Amino acid sequence: MRNQFGAQIRNQKGLATWVKVLIGVMVIGTISIVGIIGAGVFFAGSAMKDMMDPAKVKSTVDTIAKFEDPLPTGWKYGMALNLLGTSVGVVTNEKEKLNITLLKLPRAGKEMTTEVILGEYAEKGVPNVSGMDPEKSSAPLTVTDKGKLTVGGEEMAFVSGESNRGSTKFSQFIGCVMPKSNPAVIIIQGVSLDSEKFKLEPTKKLLSAIKSF
Repeated sequence: MRNQFGAQIRNQKGLATWVKVLIGVMVIGTISIVGIIGAGVFFAGSAMKDMMDPAKVKSTVDTIAKFEDPLPTGWKYGMALNLLGTSVGVVTNEKEKLNITLLKLPRAGKEMTTEVILGEYAEKGVPNVSGMDPEKSSAPLTVTDKGKLTVGGEEMAFVSGESNRGSTKFSQFIGCVMPKSNPAVIIIQGVSLDSEKFKLEPTKKLLSAIKSF
């Protein structure tokens, strides 16, 4: 289903080669940047402390999405990084065992749609920022559900399903927003660490706290 989802959208849109290349670069860049954060969990030092400083994390997340203050009950800022024009922020919920990663990437070309981007991300996989096995942190997503939500006044397309890492399975969520007033692509990626089915309801509660992008 994962491959059918991605391939079907690309064929319908008849994407130009440069658009496919650009999206591929975006996905690979995301995997690399988020992998850096995941690997950083294993290292101590001032740089890591800065990445996990709540005030600095909130400041970075604010450049991606404006959340209500405070965050909904159970959610807290985890870590963040600005690198090569890409902003990455992580929000966590220890009780629900959920990690939500927000990424802000540059946008280019009218042919770049949320559905096309989601197909590429599901096919190539997005890392899990939880500190587990960073060298094998990217796993393709087998899509079991897809839909659309209104987040921060914008339409967000999403897919959810299951990824495998060796004998370990975990559920994952990938959402994509292209704000009307902001020339960027916002990726919202979630990992449910203890559930075969992604925990959408607590995730919706967090997303409902986004005021704007």
